[in-house]
Amino acid sequence: MAKHQATSRSIVLLEPSPANLSGFEDALAKGWSPDPRRQTDRAYVEAELTTLRHDRAAFLARLTSGDVIATSVSDREPQRLVLRPFWIWDGEFCGYITFRHLPGTHLLPLHLPGHVGYSIVPWKQGRGYATQALQLLLPMAARAGFERISVICNEDNLASRRVIEKAGGRLHHAGPDPSDATDTIKLFFWLATTVRDGV
Repeated sequence: MAKHQATSRSIVLLEPSPANLSGFEDALAKGWSPDPRRQTDRAYVEAELTTLRHDRAAFLARLTSGDVIATSVSDREPQRLVLRPFWIWDGEFCGYITFRHLPGTHLLPLHLPGHVGYSIVPWKQGRGYATQALQLLLPMAARAGFERISVICNEDNLASRRVIEKAGGRLHHAGPDPSDATDTIKLFFWLATTVRDGV
């Protein structure tokens, strides 16, 4: 029997809205976890699905608002994270990508080592969508005043490393993540938001 290969299509980034919330809901119902650290946590997925169905407007508001966090400067008051979430869309929900930083700075809070978080639902993986989404996010980061953004992945996550490198990411160091209690080695990349001559 011939092996089916996923074909690459163009994607767009959509702001989460009541009009496309059902795509996110369907992904949860299929068992997808929006938190990559809890991919096998069925109880977490079920709780998210229950919360969404209980109050769709409140769930959407929570998705699109920043969490109150402590800044990386110890003498400041907690600040609200600037969070820009987008859903990756090829005609239906494919996953999400998020751009985040502290207000008025290029800094990240201590518990977030990268400016970008993303996840592709399993049935849409292997189509180049994560790379496309990361490339589409770069002009938005540039308009926010960023010349480069930080993106990380686990050292053994070859698929994620390929995504970052295909989008133009350059490795600047490897090591443990100070915000992670495990000893997992992370790869830290810089990704320029604009293309420069000769680069």
